[in-house]
Amino acid sequence: MKILFLTWENFGTDGMISAFRQLGHEVAPLSTSQEELLGDEIGLKLGSEAAKRSPDIVFGFNYFPNVAKKTADIGLDYYAWVYDNPCVQLYSHTILLPTNHVYVFDSDTYLKFHSQGIKTISYLPMAATPSSDAGCLATGRYKTDVAFVGSLYDEKHNFYDRMMSRGVSDRTSGYLRGIMESQKQLYGVNLVESLLTDSVIKEMQESLPLQPGADSAITTRTLFAEYVINRKITAEERRDALTMLGNRLGNVALYTGDKTVRIPGCVNHGPIDPYGEAPAVYNSSRINLNVSLRSIVNGIPLRCFEIMGAGGFLLSSHAGDFAGLFEDGRDYVAYDGLPDMLDKCEYYLAHEAERREIAENGLQRIREAHTYVHRAEEMLGKADQFGISQS
Repeated sequence: MKILFLTWENFGTDGMISAFRQLGHEVAPLSTSQEELLGDEIGLKLGSEAAKRSPDIVFGFNYFPNVAKKTADIGLDYYAWVYDNPCVQLYSHTILLPTNHVYVFDSDTYLKFHSQGIKTISYLPMAATPSSDAGCLATGRYKTDVAFVGSLYDEKHNFYDRMMSRGVSDRTSGYLRGIMESQKQLYGVNLVESLLTDSVIKEMQESLPLQPGADSAITTRTLFAEYVINRKITAEERRDALTMLGNRLGNVALYTGDKTVRIPGCVNHGPIDPYGEAPAVYNSSRINLNVSLRSIVNGIPLRCFEIMGAGGFLLSSHAGDFAGLFEDGRDYVAYDGLPDMLDKCEYYLAHEAERREIAENGLQRIREAHTYVHRAEEMLGKADQFGISQS
C-alpha cells in the first residue's frame, strides 16, 4: 500500500512513518504546515500530489476538514489520528464523509460522537517509540527529583483572563469560580459544559465574542467550556502542583514555553525539543509529572506514552483509559488530587528500588503493546479494539 503522509510541525511523524514502512507499506511524505492544512489551497496541492504519486490512502495527524473534502472528491480514504483535545475541527460537517477514518485518543470523545450516530470516528490510544537502551538517555544535565514538561496555558490563548479583564458581573465571576473549584475535585467526568447556563454564556460572550465557524456543528457552550473554562482550570492545577512541589521538595524542573514564569522551588528551563531532549529529561528525572488538560476526560495524553517509552517514571492525574492498558502501581502511578500527588512524590523519592521497577515495567509495557507499529496495525484492522465496541 502507498500512503501519502501529511507532515507538518506535529508529533509522531518519525514513529508513524517508520511503523508503516516496517509493515511493508510505501510512504510518500508531503511537507506542509498547519496553516496550509487549515486553508483552502491545500485541496489543490493535495490533488496535484495525489495525481503524481497515486497513493492508496492519505494519512496525517489531527483532522483537517479541507483535506477530508479533497480526499472525498478524488476517492481516497483519509486516515487522521488526533492527539489534540479539544480538536474543534472534529465538529466540521465534513466529519460525516464516508472516506474518513478518524481516530481519537480519549474514549469519552469517541463515545460522544458515537452516541450521535457518527461512525467515522474510532478510539485509538496514543503510542511511543520505546528506547532500545533507555539507560543511555540519562544525563547529569537533566537530573532532577521531579520534572514537568508542558504548557501552563498562560503563554497564549489565555481566554479566561482576557474575558475577566473586560468585565463580567460579580455574580457570574463567582459562579464560574464555583464551577472550576468543583471540577478540580472530580476526575473521570467533566461537568463544566452542563453547568454553563444560557445567561452565563451570554454574559461571557459579551466580554469574549467566541463564535463557532460557519462549517462547524460545535456549540458556543462547548467552545466556552473547552477553550476558556477547562483551560483555566488546567492552568491553575498545573501552577498549584508545581508550587506545592517547589515549596516541599525544592528540586523541580519545569520545561515550558514561557521562560519568564517563576515558581519558587522550580527551575524554569524554557521550551524543550520534544525528540532531541525530552526523552533524556524523562529518563533522567526521578519522577515525571503529568497533569492532564481538563478537556481530556478519560484519555491518556501522548506525553505519558513518551515518558514511559523513554524509561521514565510516570506520575499522572487519573485517566479512565489507563485501565486495561496499564496497571496503576506497576507500570505507572496515578494520583487523585494534589495532596495525593505530593504524598506520592515523597513516597517514591524515598523508595528508589520500587520507583525504578515501575519505570522499567512501564517501558516494557510500551514495547509489548503500545508502539507505533501496534497502532498502525490497529488502523489497518489487525489489532484488538481495546475493549470499546466500534459497532
